[in-house]
Amino acid sequence: MDRETRDMLLETADRFFTERSGRAIVNDVEKGVWPADLWKEIEEMGLPLIAVPEDKGGAGGTLADMLALLRTAGSHAVPVPLAETALANLLIAAAGGEPKAGPVTLALGNLTLSGGRLSGTVERVPFASVAERFVIVVGNTLAVVAAANVKVEGKPSHAGEPYGTVTFENATAEFTAPSPASADRAFELAAVMRAMQMAGAADKVLATATEYCKQRVQFGRPISTFQAIQHMLAELASYVAATIASAEAAARDADEGGLSDGGRFSIAAAKCQASDFAQRIAAISHQSMGAMGFTHEHILHHYTRRLWVWRRDFGSETYWGAKIGAAYAKAGPDVLWASLTASKYAA
Repeated sequence: MDRETRDMLLETADRFFTERSGRAIVNDVEKGVWPADLWKEIEEMGLPLIAVPEDKGGAGGTLADMLALLRTAGSHAVPVPLAETALANLLIAAAGGEPKAGPVTLALGNLTLSGGRLSGTVERVPFASVAERFVIVVGNTLAVVAAANVKVEGKPSHAGEPYGTVTFENATAEFTAPSPASADRAFELAAVMRAMQMAGAADKVLATATEYCKQRVQFGRPISTFQAIQHMLAELASYVAATIASAEAAARDADEGGLSDGGRFSIAAAKCQASDFAQRIAAISHQSMGAMGFTHEHILHHYTRRLWVWRRDFGSETYWGAKIGAAYAKAGPDVLWASLTASKYAA
């Protein structure tokens, strides 16, 4: 979709999430309550089908449109698998399948596929306990497995969302097809998906901490005027800016490359940096807000705890850092500087 249409969509989604995905909804999900009405409205808006072609019932958007939407969702801590379902639907459509209604998630791990049946176990699958279908990519083949054909051991994430360990015991797939996105590429796309959500959440954390420090009065003046607090907020802003910039660059490069390839280094760098900075963003924001930042009643934890969880999803900073290091070690000593300075975005 064109830029104007995308901006209208994001503005509409932002208003919707503000009105319908507030503190009570997020807290209820942590208590095990599935927000059926919220999910129904999200589906009615067509958001899980944003990157699916119109001839398959989607909105006809691009990967970039989807990632921009997920950054907005991240800034509202939307407690449903919008990101997982949107990417899963894109992968299904690209493989020639027809996306179906209902929450879907990604089970990307060390699985085997033979004769349309899957075997293996994947841990820490997002929203495993509420997903109606699981999308898997093995090699260059995509498979969709109904929830009834797998075993799910629910293990809520640190943010209280229904994660779980999913076991496939010779599970029958309801759909298999050659996939334009290999298993490695699907993992990369999931990583940039999380990086954009982390960018949205980090931006919200900065706005929340800054506004609190402006309003909190101590010794007769706002604490935002204290030099120590100003230094903390400046450091926080630098981490957030770097997280957003790297995620946006990765989203752009991934979209230009498409489902098969493109933006591999940008994605690895973005997820590595977002995951590395997640702990620092959380720590500084809580410290700047003092005791209030640690209360359950305040919304700050909705974002910081998700940053902690998303830090590990689809590769931690250690995982992606090792990937980057191994790639440059293999390429030789003369490649690193040349590759950095050859970028058209280099200063």
